Amino acid sequence: MNENPFSLSMHTVIAASPLLGHELEDRATIRSAQDPQMLDRIRCSCATPLRSGSQQDLFSVAPLDLLVSSHKSEKQFHLLELNGTGIGGLTNLTADALSPILDGLRRLATAPTSATPLILIASSGKESEQNPRLNRLLHEKLLYADAIRHGFIERGSDASVFAMPTLAADASSLDNDAPAIVVGYIKDFLAHLRVDADGTLLLLGREVTGAVNDRFFLNVLDHCSGTIDLSRLAIMNRCFAAGADKGIAYDLLNDFVQTHDVPGFPKRVDFEICFSRDELIQTVFDWRSWGLQPVIKPHGTGLGHGIEFFLKNESDASVIQKVTRSMKLTEEYYAVPGGAFPYTVCQYVDADRVNRPGHRLHDHKYEIRVVVYRDETLLRAYPSIVKVACEPCHLAQNGPTGLINNITASCVRTRAKGTDFMFPLANRETLDLFGLKERDIAAACRAATGYVRFVLDQVEDSPERLGLPSSNAERGVTVAV
Repeated sequence: MNENPFSLSMHTVIAASPLLGHELEDRATIRSAQDPQMLDRIRCSCATPLRSGSQQDLFSVAPLDLLVSSHKSEKQFHLLELNGTGIGGLTNLTADALSPILDGLRRLATAPTSATPLILIASSGKESEQNPRLNRLLHEKLLYADAIRHGFIERGSDASVFAMPTLAADASSLDNDAPAIVVGYIKDFLAHLRVDADGTLLLLGREVTGAVNDRFFLNVLDHCSGTIDLSRLAIMNRCFAAGADKGIAYDLLNDFVQTHDVPGFPKRVDFEICFSRDELIQTVFDWRSWGLQPVIKPHGTGLGHGIEFFLKNESDASVIQKVTRSMKLTEEYYAVPGGAFPYTVCQYVDADRVNRPGHRLHDHKYEIRVVVYRDETLLRAYPSIVKVACEPCHLAQNGPTGLINNITASCVRTRAKGTDFMFPLANRETLDLFGLKERDIAAACRAATGYVRFVLDQVEDSPERLGLPSSNAERGVTVAV
């Protein structure tokens, strides 16, 4: 007998989603194909304790995306991005990993921010005004909302869960003092957020006390004209700037690999930060003149939007055209005047490809995703998936679609399912297909938990590196590198 007759299983919600007008994607085939024994071995070997209990309020989950290359007969891993609680693919994880993540989110219900909590849970999607994309993993954000609501119930109250379009049409439901959780798309939230004179972030006139989704909150800082008093906000993750800005993530990674023994990672990521169009174009010109192949990556975007590669001997006019195209796209999709600056310029990695003649994905580039999550006072790493580009990697003919391994972008382009471009990472057949060994993945997972622990230490010891105030007594924030 179901303890709560008014609850629905996630399986039922996904199965019925076409009737509700928004088809959702089921990742059960990925979960069920993960090898539980391999998962246990890897997670035990890479468990890293937090420095202190205070770090439990700083972090919940972050998926690290890593390119794989072969270096002197060994596998080498290259960090693409840290990401954060906006993770798409939470349901790729098995229940034993998902449960502690959701348990950690319940802590937002006890954050000492306000007697009238209002917590925002943001999802990517709807970036384009002309062709708005509905997120097929939106149910994962509902798992967050349900977990936080149960946190309020456990402390003796309850919380109402709202959809942002409902409140945009009629905000009167927020007029009372009851705890509230709002789920919505980033773009819809940004249209209704403002900051008052004392740095309070407001949604439709009510104070926001918490937020979930790293990139969303960095977008909020970019969007709001005034400063935000971060001492009044519980943000999960508190290291959100590193999760949403690749330059900040690379800067921290360089310090980590230079001060720790990190087998399998290069000793340095060479990159530059550019704050204007002219600086960005000149940096690309300079790197090309040095015989390098630069890649430009905008600040606070997703789905590979605005990423451009400069790999061929193309004209200066072509370089300028690509930079301009990137700026215009990020300005349109993310409502940032002039484009999503600052941009990060880094070097292209000629990473491994699927080497299986006759296979449908032969010669496709790929990357692995390792999900670091907090399990009470431990950081654990979950070898989640391999993500594969939707087109073969023929550099002379193909554009970014053969170079970017983003699942959502591949689905948009091909109209296929996300599972067509991913494989369960903790799986013997997967490792064989991609020429990987369990020891390779275990090494990447140990590096991932060590890196996230290093980032959390920086949040406490050098918060200015992540654009955070140096203490709760200081107000305002400016994210910079």
